[in-house]
Amino acid sequence: MTQHSPDYGRLERVLQVDGVLSEIGDLDILLEKVLLEARIATGADAGSVYTMEGDTLFFRHAQNDTIVARGERIPYTRFTVPVNKNSMAGFVASTGEMLSIPDVSRIPADSSYSFDDLYDRVTGYRTVSSLTLPLSNNRHRVVGVLQLINALNPDGAPVPFSSELIPFARHFAVLAAIALERAMMTRTLLLRMINMAELRDPRETGPHVNRVGACALCLYDSWACLNSIPDPERSTDRDVLRMAAMLHDVGKVGIADSILKKPGPLTRDERMIMESHCNIGAGILSKCETSFDEMAREIAIGHHENWDGSGYPAGARRDGISLWARITAVADVFDALGSRRCYKDPWDLYRTVETMTPLFGRKFDPGLKEPFLSTTAVLWETRNAYPES
Repeated sequence: MTQHSPDYGRLERVLQVDGVLSEIGDLDILLEKVLLEARIATGADAGSVYTMEGDTLFFRHAQNDTIVARGERIPYTRFTVPVNKNSMAGFVASTGEMLSIPDVSRIPADSSYSFDDLYDRVTGYRTVSSLTLPLSNNRHRVVGVLQLINALNPDGAPVPFSSELIPFARHFAVLAAIALERAMMTRTLLLRMINMAELRDPRETGPHVNRVGACALCLYDSWACLNSIPDPERSTDRDVLRMAAMLHDVGKVGIADSILKKPGPLTRDERMIMESHCNIGAGILSKCETSFDEMAREIAIGHHENWDGSGYPAGARRDGISLWARITAVADVFDALGSRRCYKDPWDLYRTVETMTPLFGRKFDPGLKEPFLSTTAVLWETRNAYPES
């Protein structure tokens, strides 16, 4: 039997991960996967990932096994970090250099960067070791930052990150950066399509469609868990859904401004024209060459259909409505009720849930009631992560 060195095994793992990352299209799902795989490879208990936008780092995602094991939710918020040498992430982004710190409480006083312990104070977590890596593409441009926290020894105690892992972590970071840049380009193209709709309907904003996509993903995760959907199928579907749900109202580009922006109630004829945006959207996405095209079309045509058959455009009912459209319908209404409109102030979580709950079995798929009610707090945090600018 051929014996391979630990280095061979790590390299093989990196190559396997490269294949997995190349198949992920959605930016947020890619970032989750990048962080998870980096933590597995280095034995990190926690970590976070940032994307570079101009001269600013945007916090995107965090994972923390210790906090999850305590039965607590990881605080889900969005913030930015200036690209300068004052913070560890900013230092790495501005210099392109890796930063490995055995103990963040012992950073030399003459260092330009320091450790911000706000997260530790809020959660009761204790950060010790840190490995912060630039996500640099093959043109040596930093497109993000990956920060790994607390390498753990076999007893579960925090230790410094092993120097033996550094070359593999660096190589992984390069692969992740290339995948990240591709996913950012895909997200940009989607948002440009949506911007066309936004020019017609001010409610169809980038934050709104991101909220609908993110909430649809949360609902699907909960539904898939309750229905024991296998991991490979779940992984593929959630990647496509996160992007496809963002295009739910893309058909509004074909509706006249006189109807789309009318301040008062619509007439019966105007209402029929407005409802045609579902068919227009499905037409735009009609060439179903990929699973993304097919799912996006199903969502566009079906997200205003109701479980009891009272919706539009076709009056489809029950399982005649795509699962993806049924999920997006819940996410869309959830976001609309929590958002400001010209005719109402934003509702709070309690009022939103109280209003939506009786609608399952009538407007919404009753099979989504439990997934919805079990994730309302997470849904609310998720939608609040994409505020209107």
